[in-house]
Amino acid sequence: MAADSSTKRKRKTSGTAADARDTFLRTRSDPRQEWRYDGGSSLPAVLTMVGGSLAALCLGAGVFGQFLREGAAPHPYALYLLGAGAVLAVLVALFGQWGALPMRVGDAGVAVERSAGEVDRLGWCDVNAVQLTATALTFRSPGTVVSIPVRAQREAAARALAEARTRIPGKVTGIQEKALPKPSEGAGRVLTLEPPQIAGLRCKASDKVITFERDARLCGRCGEVYHKDDVPRRCATCEAPLRA
Repeated sequence: MAADSSTKRKRKTSGTAADARDTFLRTRSDPRQEWRYDGGSSLPAVLTMVGGSLAALCLGAGVFGQFLREGAAPHPYALYLLGAGAVLAVLVALFGQWGALPMRVGDAGVAVERSAGEVDRLGWCDVNAVQLTATALTFRSPGTVVSIPVRAQREAAARALAEARTRIPGKVTGIQEKALPKPSEGAGRVLTLEPPQIAGLRCKASDKVITFERDARLCGRCGEVYHKDDVPRRCATCEAPLRA
C-alpha cells in the first residue's frame, strides 16, 4: 500500500510539472527571436525600373522633338514618342513592382523595416484582421497596418501566415490552408529580440498599470501583457494556457 501511495504521489507531481512546462506564461527577460527577410531585387522590380526608364526616355525625346527643336518643324515621330512614353508610364504606375522593404516575423509580431532605426511593428495580440489577396498579406489593427507583398516577399508572407495560424488562429479562419507554401527553414535570418518595453502598459485582465517591468508577465503565444498578480488561467486574447 505504501509503495502504491508513493507511486501515485510521484505521478501526480510529474503531471503538475509537465502542466507547468506546457503553459505559455513568460517573463520580460525570456529569450525571443524573429526572422528577418531582406527585400532584395526581384525580376518584376527590375522590369519595372527598365519600363520606367524607357517611359522617361520616350517622353523626353518626344517633348524635345515636338516643342524644343530650334528653327525646325516638329519631328514626325515626336507625337508617337510622347504617346509611347505616356502609355509606358501609366503601365508602370498601375502594374509596376518596386523593390520590397525588409520584413520581420517572429515572437514580437510582424514588422516592416523602413530603415536601420525605423521598424513599424504590429504585435500578434493587437491584430484584429488578417487579409490575403493576390498581391499582399495584410495585418491590421486600429492604428497600424503591416502589408507583406506576396510576390517580392513570398517567404516572409509564408512565415507570417504560418505563425498567425499558430498564434491567432481565430483571425485567419477565412484564409485557405494552402494559400501560401510552408515556410522554408533556411530562408530569412534569425535575430535575437531585445526585451520589450512594458512599463506604463495596462494588464489585459485587470487594466492595472504595470509600473515596474519586473511585475509584467507575457503570453508566449500572442504577446499579451499581464500583471503578475492578475494572470488568468487562459490568455484573454488567444486562449493559450497561462496557469496550470
